[in-house]
Amino acid sequence: MCRALTYFGQQIPLDDLLYKPDNSLIKQAYDPLMMRYIQNLAGFGMALWDKNSFAPERPFLYRTPNLPFFDINLKRFSEKAHTDCLLAHVRGVGYSETELVLQQNAHPFLFPNHKLSLAHNGQLAMFNKMKFSLLPYIKHEYATNILGTTDSEWLYALLMSQLETPEDELDARKVTEAIFKTFDIIKKIRAEHKIAISSPANLFITNGEFLIVTRYVFDFGCYPVSYERAHLLYHSLWYTYGEKYGKYGDEYKMSGGDKKHSVIISSEPLTSDTTTWIEVPEYSLMIASKRDHNEININITDIFI
Repeated sequence: MCRALTYFGQQIPLDDLLYKPDNSLIKQAYDPLMMRYIQNLAGFGMALWDKNSFAPERPFLYRTPNLPFFDINLKRFSEKAHTDCLLAHVRGVGYSETELVLQQNAHPFLFPNHKLSLAHNGQLAMFNKMKFSLLPYIKHEYATNILGTTDSEWLYALLMSQLETPEDELDARKVTEAIFKTFDIIKKIRAEHKIAISSPANLFITNGEFLIVTRYVFDFGCYPVSYERAHLLYHSLWYTYGEKYGKYGDEYKMSGGDKKHSVIISSEPLTSDTTTWIEVPEYSLMIASKRDHNEININITDIFI
């Protein structure tokens, strides 16, 4: 299964998220704490926002089919770059001669001239059987922008199609409504095709102004005997918040736990010490958005779909 990370808050070095913590996202790619086995690694990607950069509303988008722990350019960039919003993803796929390891299949996805980006941890079972039934719900301009072969990119196109003006300014409420519509459509199409197999849909969504994540599974607990082991468990999702994330003493953690100026949401805690991390509840949607004085509002709601 994949590993993903989102960050939103005060500017910090990219290295402090991707490499330096003892369970950093790059470390999770080859030695995760919360996965029983590692799937075939199939690429890395990130969307990075920096308010001090040129055209700060546009993210730096980096996607590669290469393995991140062998990517010297990514490491060098991480040592120089800062970010106030990050969406990063390590892709994991099952061992199969039919899987395609391509740049087009690396997350996160971001259509040209749009601001909303998405990454996905999970897999929609029997997707090839159902995907063309999704086309009536996907706008033509998004269907023609699907370049890869993943269910995740189709899910992104479906989500974007539920937004009235996805190329304009969006707020978290409108995107949340679109997520619920997307899940409703997927549930309907799965029922039409009699698909009732456990299918995780941990989504990570941001436009640089807010974060939205879901911890959700369609038909959790339903699977044939031979079903892939990665989907027998509920995909993990954790978060931590405070004033600023960084190294204090000998360990990485959030400072100022009474404040909410920064938040990290990740498939796993970035440190082996998880005492300052909170597990995101199952069947829930979490929103992190800024309010006055750079304070971040964190809201968690149940998903009833």
